[in-house]
Formats: sequence, structure tokens, C-alpha cells
Amino acid sequence: MNNGEFLQREFFDRHEHLYHTEIILDPPLSQALELEDLENTLQLSKGRIIDFGCGSGRISMYFLRRGFNVIGVDVSSHSIQHLENLYQTHKTESWGKLETMTSLPINLVDGVVGADILHHIDMPSYLPKIYSLLKQGGRVAFSEPNGLHLPWYAYLWVKRIPWHVEEGLLKCTPRNVHRQLSKAGFQNIKINPHGLLPTFLFNRWSRLCRYNAFTMSRIPLLSTLSFRFIVEAQK
Repeated sequence: MNNGEFLQREFFDRHEHLYHTEIILDPPLSQALELEDLENTLQLSKGRIIDFGCGSGRISMYFLRRGFNVIGVDVSSHSIQHLENLYQTHKTESWGKLETMTSLPINLVDGVVGADILHHIDMPSYLPKIYSLLKQGGRVAFSEPNGLHLPWYAYLWVKRIPWHVEEGLLKCTPRNVHRQLSKAGFQNIKINPHGLLPTFLFNRWSRLCRYNAFTMSRIPLLSTLSFRFIVEAQK
């Protein structure tokens, strides 16, 4: 583990940086739309997937409830323990099975998903590893903050999030992510905008929230400045 990864683990091992259980189990509309977008982008009905950078389970729990078998991977053992506790408390017979790890597995999987993870890793190092773990035709779907969306930097300042934790945001632009995926061997790469404005601002208004997430962000020229983007690619 390099120094950057150590600092990431140290930050996310702290309880106050975990998603609240209530939000994981009953996400607000903006996050529900993001999860819906991820699932549609993955284009898998069932299977064994990796939630890369699973944290305390925001993405894992969504896919587990839909019958996917999920391998949650995260450098923070504290976050993983939180996910395991949630799963054991709430799982039903219809849910998929959960495994957790602090490093990538060795067995092939059908897909890889993740949110807010690509800007926390060294993409040239990790994306080829992810590519090698996919079955032929396997897919990836990631939700990432857009480094070109300037309000993100104001958000970090307001929340007093240390810059060493989020400095990868500068490299998390649609063009660079596309380039790194291509270098790793991925094909059929698409970078789809999600939300022209911060999506959480519209949680109280269903139609407006959907319009912002899926329609306004597709406006030509403005799409490159979207709040988030949903990454899709295939082996």
C-alpha cells in the first residue's frame, strides 16, 4: 500500500465519513436515480460483480437486493465491517450473496461497479487489473464526480474534506477517464452525463430531479460540465 492509499484508508476508517444506514437502506431520490442509472448502464440481469471501493455499502446493498452476488472491495476494513453488519441484519432469501475483501479478488466476475472511486485510485495501475478480472464481454459501470464541475471544489471546502483525499478529482474528467479505460483495453466506452446541476438540490421535486439528472445534462456543450458522469465500458 502506497502512502496515498494509506491516507485514504485512514480517512475512510473514521466513522463520521461513512454513509448513514438510513441513506443506504432508503436513499433520497437523487441517489436512487444515480443507482438506477448505474444498473441500467451495467446491462446485467444477474451475476457476480465487484463493488470496487464499496465503502459502507451504498452500491453493494442496492445490487444485493436485486439478486446480484457482490464482492465488496475497499481499503477500509471499518467500512467493510459496517457493510457486513448491514447485510446480515437486513438480508432476505431473495438477496444475492456478499463477500468482502480489502484487495481485488483473483476469480473472474461478470461486472464491476463503483461510485466515487476512480478519482481515489491510480487509474493506470488499477484499470488493467479490473480489465483482467472480467469475463469476456464483462462490463463496468462507474459513477464519478466530474472534475470539470467547479461547484465540487466549493463543496470540498465547505465540508472541510482534506485535499489529499480528493486531489484525484483534477484527473477525473470525461476525457481522461475515457483515455485511461482505452489504454487498459476496454471497448465500447461511453461517458454519460448525469445531472447538469447538483442532483441533491432537487430531491423534493420528482419531475425536476429526473429532468436535471437525465435531460438537462444531455444538452450539447453543457454535458461536459455535468455534475456527475456515468462510465460504461466492456471487455
